[in-house]
Amino acid sequence: MRPKLKISRLLLLTGVLASSGSARAGNCPAKPHKYCDDGQRQILPVRIYRNFIVVAEGQFGPSSKGENFILDTGTAPSIINLRLLSKLGTAPTTSTLRALGKTVASQAAMIPEIDLGPIRVVSLLAQVQDLSLLERDLGIPIAGVIGLDVLSKSNFHLGYDKREIEFGDVSRLGIPVHFDARAGLAVAEARIEGKEARFLVDTGSDRVVLFGGNFAEVGWLTLRNTSQTGANQVDRKIYVQVFSAADIVLGGQHFSVDRAYFVPGRAEPAFDGLLSVRALGFRSLSYDQATGTIYLQE
Repeated sequence: MRPKLKISRLLLLTGVLASSGSARAGNCPAKPHKYCDDGQRQILPVRIYRNFIVVAEGQFGPSSKGENFILDTGTAPSIINLRLLSKLGTAPTTSTLRALGKTVASQAAMIPEIDLGPIRVVSLLAQVQDLSLLERDLGIPIAGVIGLDVLSKSNFHLGYDKREIEFGDVSRLGIPVHFDARAGLAVAEARIEGKEARFLVDTGSDRVVLFGGNFAEVGWLTLRNTSQTGANQVDRKIYVQVFSAADIVLGGQHFSVDRAYFVPGRAEPAFDGLLSVRALGFRSLSYDQATGTIYLQE
């Protein structure tokens, strides 16, 4: 059986397109390049698909209708569905992105406004992608994918069991991971099978993934079952191998997964692999804006 590796996760950007939007929350006045938080607490329900994909309702401005957005800590910058651009009165521009060591053609657009709970982002520079395959796969319309470039505008707590995201004061318990605001990504220092590795904290995938091109040798892994995934923007096919990660050390705690993915020959300068929040059994995560820290919580 072909592994269900989310190809979009292998095409994550590394800050080529930076979010240039200003933001405000609650009753704060809108000021260019400023953000303020009036302490407003707000809870939004979320839907969980396949035990890891988080979908919440947001808007393109207060007068627009609610839209479905995937909340994904592994996406930077945020993504808008191509089909919505004409409705938003904006047009895509040609751009490039850096993915797995390659520069490929892409599209970007300035989104006038996005609201999610108390977060309001004005003039957001977002990546543009055709999300029709993802919509058909999930069976729901998807307006876009909101990453930490937007979510980091407020403290928040995402609870998978409660199926909600809460904005406001958050718990600082759990395994801390620094958020790099410039890159829009949270990368954790860990050890896997005794080797040091940097993992992107990713709510948008359901597996632990290693990029083979980041390691000089991989004899310490027991690889099996070479498989071929579907097409992607960088190459026509991506090949993956499966391995068992019996010992992953993160924040001084030990984890294991029976099935992880290894992508031979692929390299990413910003991180060595993807760390699925759900694959390691975390039931919630919090983000503390004051310290720029994500807390992973069991």
